[in-house]
Amino acid sequence: MDKKIVFKRIIADFIEKPLMDVKPRALKIPIDVPKIVSLLGARRTGKTHILFGIIRALRKQVAANRLVYLNFEDDRLFPLRLEELDGLVQAYFELYPENRDKQIWFFFDEIQEVPNWEKFVRRLFDNENCRIYLTGSSSKLLSRELATALRGRTLPFEVFPLNFGEFLQFSNIAVNTETSKGQAMILHWFDRWLNQGGFPELIFLPENLHRQTINEYLDLMLYRDLTERFAVKQPALLKYLLKFFLQNLANPISINKVFNDLKSQGYAIGKNTVFDYVSHLEEAFVLFRANIWNRSARVQAVNPSKFYTIDPAFKYAMSISEDKGRVLENAAFLHLRRQGLSPHYFFEKQEVDFYWENGQPTNVCLDFHEPATRTREIKGLAAALQFLDLPEGQILTWDKSEEIRVEGKTVQVMPAWRYFLNSENHAVI
Repeated sequence: MDKKIVFKRIIADFIEKPLMDVKPRALKIPIDVPKIVSLLGARRTGKTHILFGIIRALRKQVAANRLVYLNFEDDRLFPLRLEELDGLVQAYFELYPENRDKQIWFFFDEIQEVPNWEKFVRRLFDNENCRIYLTGSSSKLLSRELATALRGRTLPFEVFPLNFGEFLQFSNIAVNTETSKGQAMILHWFDRWLNQGGFPELIFLPENLHRQTINEYLDLMLYRDLTERFAVKQPALLKYLLKFFLQNLANPISINKVFNDLKSQGYAIGKNTVFDYVSHLEEAFVLFRANIWNRSARVQAVNPSKFYTIDPAFKYAMSISEDKGRVLENAAFLHLRRQGLSPHYFFEKQEVDFYWENGQPTNVCLDFHEPATRTREIKGLAAALQFLDLPEGQILTWDKSEEIRVEGKTVQVMPAWRYFLNSENHAVI
């Protein structure tokens, strides 16, 4: 069938049908900015629903027939070539010629399915009175490729699974956090969020389907996306590496150590391949790396990195024993990333979990009641504050709040859930 006819059907069908209800996210996306807005992130984090939320908001301001949505994973479009994309614009204006001189919003979901798509998007953006929104799973539409392809025309946003505030909202939980009963309830839901994770779909599924669903996500990300994209010759090794990093979540790890561990288990693999596979897991937003804080790139390169994951649900699905302290630290790392920050770990005489440019040294401590742990956390943070010549740091705990003065410095101790709820927002990347 002529692709222009298919475009017409898809465009008209979407414009005529009512949009599904979508729950708002904390990510604030501009709806009228002269940039190509790109939403990047792991699969199943809710990028398409964010697009639908924008379209719903715009339908209150402009005619529905000025809002064009296409999902390029729609099987009716396969196979689609670059030269056929011009038929999309022709199809639209043949359907709605009265809009020729009006501003049009184009929403392109998973457009990376079309080879050389960026040539079409650049031309459309430069020559038409339009606004453009793109989504892409990071393993297929990488931020570094996006910057090259669209040459400063794009405004990219990272999309993560639900933060704690969104998790409460999606679960229809409203709590007065200033009462004893409310704080007990909030800790119950905080614990559930840390275990279940933030993939939106899980909230609406029975708990006995969670493990199977997460395993499907993993298979899609690891075996389909990454194996196809990077022609991975040992796909099972990707899963092994992910399990290794999840078992060592938030621990400093040298890739050389990972390589030696693989060799000792009989894997016939080169060191460069291990580096490549770890890089692939990062590019798919499955893993995140935090390097040591140092202004020397060489010092960062020779020291081990700490690794975190996009969602703790992966630990559960892969039957990895729970370490709630490490999972809480992982949640803190993702929280900082959601703010557009680049968290590092700090080490001088003692390690501090997180530090970032113009930020506060931050430790994460599940049980701040135990005297030896309390002393260690305060001592390490105070030493970092002295070294960095900063007045204040913070310790995120399970349920403890206090202010501590030590060596002329201030240490703010607060429950992690309160810190997350008080400062949750998103930033562009």
